[in-house]
Amino acid sequence: MASLHGMEDFPERSVILIEEETGLAKSIYAQYIAAETATAGKTVFYVTNRDSEDIRNQMNRLRILPETGFHIGEMHGTDPDALLDLLTSLSKEDLVIVDPFSFYFLETPLAGFRDAISRLVTAAKTGRIFLLLIDRGFLPERHEVLLRAMADGVIQITTVAEGDKIKRYLNIPKMQGARLPEKMLPFTVTDEGFLIDTRERHG
Repeated sequence: MASLHGMEDFPERSVILIEEETGLAKSIYAQYIAAETATAGKTVFYVTNRDSEDIRNQMNRLRILPETGFHIGEMHGTDPDALLDLLTSLSKEDLVIVDPFSFYFLETPLAGFRDAISRLVTAAKTGRIFLLLIDRGFLPERHEVLLRAMADGVIQITTVAEGDKIKRYLNIPKMQGARLPEKMLPFTVTDEGFLIDTRERHG
């Protein structure tokens, strides 16, 4: 579980939240997961409100665009029902990524949001993993708290200034069935990939 690079790192048939204060680190992280999952012979469906060519070009620059098993669905507009109908109609995909998930639910009341997450939890049990990406603070606080509570796993990307450098960390407060790391995991994105440092630090 420490690598957190592919679908095998997550509990089966689950809904996983990946959240970040702001920025694109969560998208790049999800794209690495998508690439490794597709390369392993699984099928990935990436739902986004961005242009699909932007996603492909970014993954090409990172040299991680898989040749097969990776599909992008553009979902413009902010209709949550249309998004849920699409997500719950999928039957052959092993991993489904929604980037950004919060974009579609800005005007949704709490009860409707709870019902939407329940539909995804039910859909996940039929044999897939959903990765839901959000910018923290975009949705009302109660919606975000509810999403963390209902998700099977939560991964938080934190960016901090340390001296004259910016450092990024993964915090995993929740992951069903897994032994959680006791510290935040520093990571970098380099030409060698999305690298998570799991070495123990002393002193």
